[in-house]
Amino acid sequence: MFSICWFPLLLAAQAAIAGTEAPTERELHTSECVAALDARSEDLASQVKAGQSESRVLLVATLEAGAAFIGQAYLQGERDEARSQSQLAAALQAQRKLPEADLAARQSSCALEGARLLSQTDVIGRFVISRLVQRRLQKLVGD
Repeated sequence: MFSICWFPLLLAAQAAIAGTEAPTERELHTSECVAALDARSEDLASQVKAGQSESRVLLVATLEAGAAFIGQAYLQGERDEARSQSQLAAALQAQRKLPEADLAARQSSCALEGARLLSQTDVIGRFVISRLVQRRLQKLVGD
């Protein structure tokens, strides 16, 4: 039996081993879409803050699409927060090298795919997504 002081080391070792696995194609796609939608959300939030209230509807839809990707990943068993954050950071870094037209195309296709995922979400999932969106909206625009 492990003593209590060894338990955190065991967990850290398991996390380190799990973190060495290459991300799957699905994980990469999810990270790329969440990163693209995050960038789009930041831009839209700036517009809302600048008084362009018509951008708010698109901001909410973009946040919902991103949350739908995150929810789908969770339901498919991708629950390692550190691994997900690492993949998202890598996707954000890679995204900086994309030409604007390529980023805009990715944002559009990911927004459409996220909307499709959202339309397939059950009532409980929609409630969770709504709560996530409200928290993110609060952080971005302060209301």
